[in-house]
Amino acid sequence: MIYWYKAMKNPYLHLAFACAAGILIGCYNPQRDLSIDPYNTPLIHIIDAVYEANTGMVVVQWEYLGQKRVENFVLQRQDISGFRNIERSSGTDANGRYATEGMFRDGELFAGERLQYRVVAEHSEGGLVHSSGVNILIPGAGLREMRRNPIALTVQLVWQAEAGDVVTYEVVRAPSGGDYETIFVTQNPQQTSFSDRSIPDNRPYTYAIRSHLSTGVQHTSRSVRVQFYREAGRYVVAPLNSGHERVRLSAADPYGEADMFAQIVRSNQISLSYLRHTLGFDISHSLISTDIFSSPFLPQSVDLVGPPLHEEGGAFSHAYISGLDSVGRVGVIRIRWSRNTQIIWAPSHLNWVSASSHVRLAQDNQQRFYIATGGQLRVYSAAMSPVGAFDLEYRDPVDIAVHNDVIWIAWANGIQRGVLLFSGEVLSHIAWEDVLRPQIEPRALTLNTAGQVFVLDRTQVHMFRTNGEALFSWPLPAGTFSAGDLTIGRSSPNLLHLSDDNGEVITYVP
Repeated sequence: MIYWYKAMKNPYLHLAFACAAGILIGCYNPQRDLSIDPYNTPLIHIIDAVYEANTGMVVVQWEYLGQKRVENFVLQRQDISGFRNIERSSGTDANGRYATEGMFRDGELFAGERLQYRVVAEHSEGGLVHSSGVNILIPGAGLREMRRNPIALTVQLVWQAEAGDVVTYEVVRAPSGGDYETIFVTQNPQQTSFSDRSIPDNRPYTYAIRSHLSTGVQHTSRSVRVQFYREAGRYVVAPLNSGHERVRLSAADPYGEADMFAQIVRSNQISLSYLRHTLGFDISHSLISTDIFSSPFLPQSVDLVGPPLHEEGGAFSHAYISGLDSVGRVGVIRIRWSRNTQIIWAPSHLNWVSASSHVRLAQDNQQRFYIATGGQLRVYSAAMSPVGAFDLEYRDPVDIAVHNDVIWIAWANGIQRGVLLFSGEVLSHIAWEDVLRPQIEPRALTLNTAGQVFVLDRTQVHMFRTNGEALFSWPLPAGTFSAGDLTIGRSSPNLLHLSDDNGEVITYVP
């Protein structure tokens, strides 16, 4: 360091160093020596950039040095996808002059964020030069987190103020294609969150936080789009060959490799596919394996149920298939599957002959079985001992499901909810009530861990509270769902999977 200091005291070495540095940085001096910078490298730099509290704008002053013709000067602001053009001015006035100064104003700011700006000179013959970036802190509250609760149907917004004296926070919301409306206002500077419990449907909504500052200026945060259930993926498990084939879906083992079963019954044959879903930026699925075995049941009669959502059995939980044999006897097949190994038992035929064409099967968290066919509902223990038998109002239910001593039955033109009353181990009574919903044609139903009900009809998915109160619906994409099915994934318990008549599975994610 001593020798370096002494060398720098030599004026000729000092000049050589300065010129060398000037070459590296483009010679930031209007009177650049062309022998040092023979190409007269153009450059642009920001002289000053500030936030003006009285106007609520960012002012960027810049200078351009060079002899290349300039088509445009552009102000760029960085967001999550990179720098984006936000202001542009013609470069005509710059041409013919070696040094040009200019200024940009940006009034479309995002509250509570540190925005980065740079200025770009676009040359007429192509190419560009840009300045270094500068950061400007914008006062007000930035939207920091969105917490969606698809069970309670609430959206919680969390914000944080950055600089500035905020007088009022305002939460605004806009439906898809609509205008913003104010849904919450507070002058409490300590409040940093709000829960929206007034969402009436499954449309996408856009939220933002508007900060009113003591200067009279207001700034709005970046907006966030929220929807409880959105379509996240489609895939075909296996193509169906005729209208007599149908995909039945069921939850699988959350502690094993799969989180969903997909069953296709063909003539004298059942294929059972094991699927795993991965939720990242979007959802993807992988087919772990498919087992094909001879079916002792009539194809149209078969139903599938996986382990109950509340079951805690580890990697040896069971799935069950039920159906009718050639003489109408009701049978049940138990399947144990774990880590790509499955064991299939011969069907257990019950002392029950049905005159119906199909069976509907459900299981509760006590591992009891509920079988509906031929106008009767029979209940069995986990060991397949009879627990109760009841006549149904109609002959053939479309689908059934059970949760916490409540049974749900979907008929062709409506839904019933039954409260189960047990005397010891015996089911002694079912208190039925109709769940009214105009213009609904149920094709399948399923339950989540909270006991909320999802019903598939020909054109929509409907969601009900545990007491039967309707929550909301959302329309299905183009397709035919008259023979579709739906289930809730177990390892990702908020993912809703449904199938159409062609064997395609559609997944919705909150």
